[in-house]
Order: sequence, then C-alpha cells, then structure tokens
Amino acid sequence: VGTTTGFRVVSGNIMALPHSRRNNMTAPVRFDARSEAQHHFREIPHCYASMDRKPLMPYHPHAPRSRLALEDAPVPMKNASSIEFRDLHCVHNRRFVTTHKNDFTGEGVDLRSNPGMIAESTRVQRFLRAK
Repeated sequence: VGTTTGFRVVSGNIMALPHSRRNNMTAPVRFDARSEAQHHFREIPHCYASMDRKPLMPYHPHAPRSRLALEDAPVPMKNASSIEFRDLHCVHNRRFVTTHKNDFTGEGVDLRSNPGMIAESTRVQRFLRAK
C-alpha cells in the first residue's frame, strides 16, 4: 500500500525493499557563545503576571512573567534629611564574637598546683582582658 519501493526474492523468500532513508540532518546547531551566567542574567523586559502581551519564554518557576507586579520604590524628596540616629557609644565590632573566641588564648596547660599563683595569674589575665 505504498510502504515499500518494491519486492525482491532472496533465497526463495520475498522481501520488501524499504523506502530510502531521508536525510533528517538539518544545519548543525550553532554555539551561541553565552555562558550560564549570561543566560540567566540577561537583559529582559519588565514583566509581571497580569500584564498584556507578555513575551513568550520557556517555563521557569522564578520567571519574572509569573511574578506579581510590584510598586515602584518611593523617591526621596530633595530636601529630605539624611541624618542617621544611632548611639555613639554602642559598638557592634564584636557583636557576634563567641565566648570561646573571647576567652581562648591558645596557651598551653597550666601545670602549677599552687592555688595562690593560679589565682594571681587569672586575676592579671582578667584585668588585661577588661582593658
């Protein structure tokens, strides 16, 4: 029914000749020379979920076309103050330093057994740490 180009007898058996294979080779895929970062951080038009005529793009769960529209950030007035109110005596340099980082000095084991000498050296260390 048109599924073969003809028939041939091979060693007493009738065999169908298939159609010749079509060359499905199209032009080779060209390398677009974009890195993964360039692909994900490309310049895209501003899109949101309820806009009309959104540009088509492949599905991605975090695609900007699936997000709700956001209001623009408020523009500060020209005569608005830029003064920051903060406590001058509050220092946050050592805010997240742990107790271990505060107390560990890296010294070896103290082998002295005289409690008076240990107490005196501990007193000096605490005094110097409090400075």
